[in-house]
Amino acid sequence: MKIIEKIKKLLLRLRQENTIHYINGPETLPPPLSKQEEQAVMEEIAKGNDSVREKLIVHNLRLVVYIAKKFENSGVGIEDLVSIGTIGLIKAVNTFCPEKNIKLATYASRCIENEILMHLRKTGSQRNEISIDEPLNVDWDGNELLLSDILGSDPDLINRDIELEDEKSLLLRTINSMGERERTIMSMRFGLNGQREYTQKEVADML
Repeated sequence: MKIIEKIKKLLLRLRQENTIHYINGPETLPPPLSKQEEQAVMEEIAKGNDSVREKLIVHNLRLVVYIAKKFENSGVGIEDLVSIGTIGLIKAVNTFCPEKNIKLATYASRCIENEILMHLRKTGSQRNEISIDEPLNVDWDGNELLLSDILGSDPDLINRDIELEDEKSLLLRTINSMGERERTIMSMRFGLNGQREYTQKEVADML
């Protein structure tokens, strides 16, 4: 399934505890890539094959959901939080630089959280404090995975103030490859082209 189709299914839902599905279907989100698989994708990108970035996005969607769930008491719906966080993930994958010696999960986590926090500040929503020692998932060996494990202690911390124009450029590049209806939906959903941001329900009602 191509990345455009994945983004069209951007809004996710939790049907059962610990089970994550796409909207309108029973398909579960793909598991994270192994270290070897991720390295192989990075090597392809280094060769100029940007199309494989899709794989990094798709296989990191679970991270978006895990982080979004920490903001459930912010007053913003989980589906909206996930859609906002997914934009942060797309930006992370498009700007990630392996040469900086930072793990993709670390960089993506910062970008996802930053995207959600910017939205909450913009809308005036309040959030509960998030503990970095709360469990997110289990790793490949069955050990509990904490947010602090994902973020690590990389010395090269990510600048949370990502340049706004660069963000818009990355987002618009992705949206411009969609069909007309999908472009309209995404533009309304994320307040592009000078219009205000609409909620998922408002977009559905208007279309």
